[in-house]
Amino acid sequence: MKNKRFILSISLVCGIFAFILIFDILSKHFITQALPHVGDSMDVIPGFINFVYIQNTGAAWGMLAGRPVFLIIVSIIILAIYLWFYAIRLKRLKNNSSITLAVSVGLIAGGCIGNLVDRIAFGYVRDFINFQFMDFPVFNVADIALTVGIIIMVIYFIFIYSKEDKKMQTITVQIEKFKDMSEVEKLDKEISHIKDGTDNSSEVQENLAENNKNSQKNDEKIENNDKNADNLNSGDKNEG
Repeated sequence: MKNKRFILSISLVCGIFAFILIFDILSKHFITQALPHVGDSMDVIPGFINFVYIQNTGAAWGMLAGRPVFLIIVSIIILAIYLWFYAIRLKRLKNNSSITLAVSVGLIAGGCIGNLVDRIAFGYVRDFINFQFMDFPVFNVADIALTVGIIIMVIYFIFIYSKEDKKMQTITVQIEKFKDMSEVEKLDKEISHIKDGTDNSSEVQENLAENNKNSQKNDEKIENNDKNADNLNSGDKNEG
């Protein structure tokens, strides 16, 4: 039976992934309905944030623009590698991996799939959140999830990864010691059985001695019977 920490970890990954993906798809649908044309905008917090609908054919800051197929392949490979790492980590740590890693995996998977759906369906990503007070790329909910997920991933590798390995090594050493102790207990039992056997050997020897005496007595009786038989036979001959 899987332990509670494993169930919690998988539940977090699946729950966060589903929440981010659904929220991202719904927010993009809302924007395309409210702002049907590229460049349309609406104020959210004047002078701070507004919504501006754009179609991004590249990655952040317009990098790799016009290469959706390449970005799709790269996204799938990166996501597959991170999910593989998560699975290997769970196996190595006996399903006791940090909750921090699970949160990171859920955020990155949700954000990656959210933008991947756009690239596959439309050939571009629908971005709409814009900071008016600074020069920053327009982004979406999936981008937020990816950014936060990557930050948490960095924190995990810097502060938690090595601690988990050390903890696992300690647990492994303790398990090996327990195994060694169990072997010692088995040896002690075997030694005690051997001691019991040597203690009982005197009794066995006494029984053997008695059996030998009884067998000698039986042999003597048989010899006496044979002598008596010979005497009777010799007496019969003399009478004849």
